[in-house]
Amino acid sequence: MRRIFVILMALLLCGVGCVHSKSLDEYAYVLNIGVEPGTTMPYLVTFLVSVPGGGTEEIEVTNAVLSAEARTFSEATETLNATYPGRLSFSRASLLVLGEDLVREGAQTAFLDFSFGKPDLWQNMRVAVAKDPIRDVFEGVISDADPSLRKIKTAVGELSRRSGLTADTGYGAYLEAVQDDRFDAMLAYAGVNEWALSPDLLGDGTYPYTGGSLLVESTLKTSTAGSAVFDGDRMVGVLNGQHTMSVLMVTDAFRRGERICTLPDGQPLVVTLYRVRRPKIRLSDGTAQVRLYLEADVSKPQTVPMDSETFKAFVKDGIETELAAVCRALQSVGSDAMGFGRFAAKGFRSAAQWEAYDWKTAYRALKVTFSVSLGLAHDPRGTGLE
Repeated sequence: MRRIFVILMALLLCGVGCVHSKSLDEYAYVLNIGVEPGTTMPYLVTFLVSVPGGGTEEIEVTNAVLSAEARTFSEATETLNATYPGRLSFSRASLLVLGEDLVREGAQTAFLDFSFGKPDLWQNMRVAVAKDPIRDVFEGVISDADPSLRKIKTAVGELSRRSGLTADTGYGAYLEAVQDDRFDAMLAYAGVNEWALSPDLLGDGTYPYTGGSLLVESTLKTSTAGSAVFDGDRMVGVLNGQHTMSVLMVTDAFRRGERICTLPDGQPLVVTLYRVRRPKIRLSDGTAQVRLYLEADVSKPQTVPMDSETFKAFVKDGIETELAAVCRALQSVGSDAMGFGRFAAKGFRSAAQWEAYDWKTAYRALKVTFSVSLGLAHDPRGTGLE
């Protein structure tokens, strides 16, 4: 008989994040779905659920983590529905988390193709990769301070838009990247704070832009930083937050973010960068030229020991150097996360010609140059913007 492991947490035991409710709603609303390798079955499927309770004055919420080993998504759902007092509803599902051990082998593809065929389930979900066990990652976002779990439902998108430190990829866009050989996926990377950090493709794990978790103590034990990059359906590496920002600049998914520059005297300086307009990318004869348009602002301009033009050249050179280094690192593992294949495909007259072309080999040999048009929001020796 197959063994099924069912983990019922925080609902039956008053564990971390338990908020007592007077009565249970008929439904348990699934917010996050996690998939990783199982022990006796191919997959361990984990749900982070929110259960509205009774009460005359206000709705109280109980959060729980439920898991089942199974061969398919529907099998896991049916198992939990048979053993859990509430009926699982996926109407509020907003995040799909894939275990790193799963995506390193590309083993998630068969599961997702079979399990997520209905658009009403996945159309609003974001996708992330977890470097740590998904049960621990989900438990880390349960907090008495945020029983509705608003933080985890909005964190990935807000972090990407406001800081550029992680990727914000929907399930549909992820599937397109896996199936389309013109570009590769880049997903948000999550982990448990203070656990072992993942090495960056460039060998840089400098705090605070580490991949997957932050060296912080907080009410929430899970955080998202950096990104997991793919070659087709296989994860091939991790970029920390600052290097993720470089990729987002090229793909035009960047809006603003803070970059740490090291001054000639060795002191760090935080520079806030803003997108000015869409980047320009041109490909021809095995070369690619990328032009970015940015504006820079300094949080403490009085600390900059150089005039405006010297400072602008210093920041510009630093961005261009880092862009080139990130691009080379991606090419070395075969990940076209910057999407150069989209532009290369435009040079072919038909889809058949493109399919016959060995883009992956050509991509690894592609010579890419970056140039940045940089404006300053103010003179760095001045008082700054109010």
